[in-house]
Amino acid sequence: MAELYPDDNALLALDADEHTGVEYIPTGRNPYFLEFRKLVQRMLLAAGRANDLRVYADGDLSVGVRGGRCLIGNTPIAFEGAAGATLTNNATTHFWLDGQGALQSGESGLPADRSSFVPLAEVTTDAGAITQVTDLRGEAFLAVPDLAMLGLSSTVAEIDQALAGIGATVDAAALNALTGGPTSDADTEHRHVRMFSDEDAETEFRLVNDNGGASANVALKFDLPSLLPGTTALLLDTATGYLQQRYLSDTFTLVGAVHAAFEHEGDLTGSLNGKLLGVVPTDGVISDVIVSVGQNIVSSSGGDGISATVSVNGTAVTTTDPAITSADGAGFRSTAQGDGASAIVKSDGTEQVSRGDLLTVDVSRTAGGSVSVEASDVVVLVVIRAGRPE
Repeated sequence: MAELYPDDNALLALDADEHTGVEYIPTGRNPYFLEFRKLVQRMLLAAGRANDLRVYADGDLSVGVRGGRCLIGNTPIAFEGAAGATLTNNATTHFWLDGQGALQSGESGLPADRSSFVPLAEVTTDAGAITQVTDLRGEAFLAVPDLAMLGLSSTVAEIDQALAGIGATVDAAALNALTGGPTSDADTEHRHVRMFSDEDAETEFRLVNDNGGASANVALKFDLPSLLPGTTALLLDTATGYLQQRYLSDTFTLVGAVHAAFEHEGDLTGSLNGKLLGVVPTDGVISDVIVSVGQNIVSSSGGDGISATVSVNGTAVTTTDPAITSADGAGFRSTAQGDGASAIVKSDGTEQVSRGDLLTVDVSRTAGGSVSVEASDVVVLVVIRAGRPE
């Protein structure tokens, strides 16, 4: 049946459409052609968006595309329009905009991935002329996305059921699909992570293991395959209550860091040998040796400067000593701030220290050129990471 119009009297009583602002021409208005143009102008403004990306025939075997805007994925696309896109005779050609906003066409249908393009039209030709232009734009803005478009591999019902506590009807295969891969072990290691937030107190991230066994523990595991070859795990040492870090075959007890320092006040006019730097206060690993000067040496030779060799019980702990030269510039300088050469600490076990170990330092002064300002207030700092590999 044909679509009905409103009652004649109701139509004659209308002044303007409240949604679009299009005004109705009053009966008897003169000149009528001017009122009609006003009506058309207002209707064109209201219908402007409907003309975006519309495909139209501009020749016997060619089409044009009106300019317009759209969104593909998360990328806004502004298409300026096109003309003279040629067609094959006696064929059906599809047109679409790709993710870069380029006009594409083909005779084998639209691409399969609906999230990567905007469909425009299907154009049919026969006997050297266009016989039909079918508008496909509605497939983009009148669409209900399926699971593939949303990037999901499980049904909404399965997701709801999993969030409600993993119902009995969700088997291991469905849960594996839900969590996205073969690493899921829901049948044997189903766990709940408890997170608490209170805007008036500390925000807590809480891991709870309710198992009462002697080996019960909790762990946070971090995998960075592009940076580290193994997994880093943080867990509790149940004997001491300290937080441990495990990496490859090493275990560290994390109780902070300590340091030992040697300071030479005033100008350094010669090398120093065997100076007491300190006694190691706790078991740990030397992670860095830092050299700084309150005033750097100024010399005619850029190679003049100071370096420091730190020893543990008489054995040097670095393969490359930290050093600062006159080429690094005058004033305060420190290897911890990118000046000079940073220390490279050994990894052969020398860097592992025990409480009571003796730390000594040799400070070498090189002055082959003409020195106008001596290095002064030299400090050598040894950073010890408390706890060491077991």
